[in-house]
Amino acid sequence: VEYPFRFGPELAVRARHWGKVLEERITERLKPFYPKPEAATVQSYIYARTVPDPNVEGNPATPLVPDWHLMNADGNAMVANPIVNLADKSWSIEIRNVGNLPGDLRIAPPPSYKGGTGYSLFTASLGPKGEVTAQGRPIDGNWIKSAAQTGKMSSALYAVAYKTSRGLEFRPPSQADLDALAAAEEELHRLRPDWERRDILPNEAVPVGHKTGTGDGKGTDVPLSRGERYFTDMFTPRQLLAIGVMVEELQALRPEIIAADGQENGAAIAHLLAFGIDKFLNWNASLSSWNVRAKTMRSVFDRHDYSWKPTFGEMAPVQASSGYLWSLNNVLDSSRQLAGLASGTPRIAITRGSATQLAHLEDRSIAAVVVDPPYDDNVQYSELADFFYVWLKRSLGKYHRPEWFSTYLCDHSEEAVVNHVRHLDGNRKPKEAKEEARKFYRKLMTESFREAKRVLRDDGVLTVMFTHKKQEAWGALFASLIEAGFTITATWPIKTESEHSLHQAKKNAAQSTVFLVARKRESGAGRGFYDAAMRKEIELAARNAAERLENDGLNAVDQLVGSFGPAMEVFSRYDTVVTDTGQPVDVADALEIASDAVMGWRVEKLADAGLEGVEPEGRFALLFWDVLKAEEVRFNEVKLLGHAVGMDVERLVAAGLVTKTGDKVKVLPAKERRRDEPLTQEQVQTLFGPEIVEGRRRRKSDVLKVHPNDPSFRTALDACHAVALAYAEAGGGAAGIGVAKSLARRLGWSPDGPVARLMEALVKAAPLAVQFTRKKGDAADRFPEFRAWREILQEVFAIEPAEWKPPKVELGNLFSSAESVDDLEDEVEDEEDDSDE
Repeated sequence: VEYPFRFGPELAVRARHWGKVLEERITERLKPFYPKPEAATVQSYIYARTVPDPNVEGNPATPLVPDWHLMNADGNAMVANPIVNLADKSWSIEIRNVGNLPGDLRIAPPPSYKGGTGYSLFTASLGPKGEVTAQGRPIDGNWIKSAAQTGKMSSALYAVAYKTSRGLEFRPPSQADLDALAAAEEELHRLRPDWERRDILPNEAVPVGHKTGTGDGKGTDVPLSRGERYFTDMFTPRQLLAIGVMVEELQALRPEIIAADGQENGAAIAHLLAFGIDKFLNWNASLSSWNVRAKTMRSVFDRHDYSWKPTFGEMAPVQASSGYLWSLNNVLDSSRQLAGLASGTPRIAITRGSATQLAHLEDRSIAAVVVDPPYDDNVQYSELADFFYVWLKRSLGKYHRPEWFSTYLCDHSEEAVVNHVRHLDGNRKPKEAKEEARKFYRKLMTESFREAKRVLRDDGVLTVMFTHKKQEAWGALFASLIEAGFTITATWPIKTESEHSLHQAKKNAAQSTVFLVARKRESGAGRGFYDAAMRKEIELAARNAAERLENDGLNAVDQLVGSFGPAMEVFSRYDTVVTDTGQPVDVADALEIASDAVMGWRVEKLADAGLEGVEPEGRFALLFWDVLKAEEVRFNEVKLLGHAVGMDVERLVAAGLVTKTGDKVKVLPAKERRRDEPLTQEQVQTLFGPEIVEGRRRRKSDVLKVHPNDPSFRTALDACHAVALAYAEAGGGAAGIGVAKSLARRLGWSPDGPVARLMEALVKAAPLAVQFTRKKGDAADRFPEFRAWREILQEVFAIEPAEWKPPKVELGNLFSSAESVDDLEDEVEDEEDDSDE
């Protein structure tokens, strides 16, 4: 479809003019509901979800706040300090700085929501003014979920961020703020019946959607699980009132725009104004939030999902602020930049259709095809696009290109993603549906690449952008490329993400997007044989790539996924790859060789003297911290590392190294592996011997744990944990070293033995977050064994440990705020077990 207008300076001027007219009309209707502060503009209204408190008679509404910080950046920390009035069972906040100056709070208030569990404000320990000093009784996650699904969850405005000549400031809500909210709710109640009759508000039901459990992509079953059955349920009453007014006023204004600027330019202007409303939606729903580090709003799809926000933000569209004009100017600026990309190009055609059918392009007519295909099950694009689609139908679709909005929701049926919900039927079980979804995804990917090959010139190039930490996703991509007739010729990971998440000990992240370069495979490439020579070539290609990427500054996750392309350069030279008996070899086999080679290379780097005598458990722990640098990761990431050391995830659980809940795998610190009592020598022989001894099954709970006074240890990792526990329980310092020396002498540990060498490698692999501590409960406090090992290496084994360099930024900013963001992202529904994973 070629648009009948060109975006130029004149059109931008006219769009801004009509945007101002639209804003004036919106302001006239909405100004009673957004009181304007004197000499200030509102940056954000900040809300907390509330649920009835089951711990208190009358069930007063208690807030779910994972972090009371309003600001925590640049060395400045400010919180909303909750004040509880037990007499009338209410709460409010006071704005306080956190620091060491007179009048400052020494520490931030304890969260009232963490990891899916709420904490009652009305049973909390209180100071003399009613300030919360310690968490109250827990509120079970199931109670919270039930409140959401039955309409008993509400929200409370508890802080207002506003800008003055002095900068950004915060205050509790005023009575005028609360009155405006109540008035907006009444006005929505008055207008809603007529709006629904005239189709101003989207009445589409949220469809049953997909929750991957394996990445950031979460679909529409997430809002459904919290009781949001219609797209309008994703907005508070005032937000819904504001957007309804915006849509209604744009519909009324459109004929005036057409009359003044003509059909073509007028339609273009109305188009841009509608986009401005959609942009505003992304920053003004109950799924948007306040960013304590950036001191700005965070958009709904900051995480590319429908994740639940215990606290959320609201932007004023007019009057108190100018949210709509901000969003419109953003749209106009983006349109200008997009138009600039085509500057000097004689013709740009935008085609809406499937990549599997490019009928308008002739064979061998294109020099380059550049694609950024869907990443397996990582993002459910069409399910997320429905959020915008239902509003564009009202603001744009009725008048311009109605055929684009003829369907109830976005077309989900031909989307190249892995989404098992679309493959469920009466006879198909979830596991079977997942397998069918993968076949469907690979089929569409192969057909798309096959069509790309058809339109490419023989000397043409295909560039594919891809990012995923799951080996299965890479396998599907490479298999599709090879089956379509391409061979990989180059791989370039490009750093695209910020590094802040890498310093958390909670979750890890890939920083780069991998650019794969592929060309048409020469006809008659024939069969390749999966012999020792090919396997060795794949290993070398992977190792060399990982080493190059490390030198380029990419992290360990990126080094791993970046090695897959070079491995496939070897594998994809042939039409098919077979064993010496003629059996086809799957792409996954080559990827496993590549990942194992990279893991082996990383172990060699960390252990200069090698890890002879160190069992698979120790090698796994080393790779876990070195590559993933996280306390909690996804199942498939652990599966990848476990394979490299010959242990699947269930064996790692059985070995007492990790716990698995749904798709999340968490590594256990030494203190959670401690047994209450030491074993006797006879018990050691019984427990570490055969599974059945003298007719008695050995006790798993005992085998999984360690005690500093055990007579011996099953693995080098158990020994490392035990000596760290002994050091800590002696109080650390000289006393701790004395106990560690005694334990090492008793068991004959030498500096060149497996315990010392594994300990040295673990210290070298330690993530930044476990190296330095700032407060109780932070990452370093949860894993004190790393600091103990560092001392023990030097004092017990006379081994100079790896140098730990303090972070360049203040630790408070690095850890405390990062962890609070993690808490924001821990959804109630994430606590569920994915039983068929």
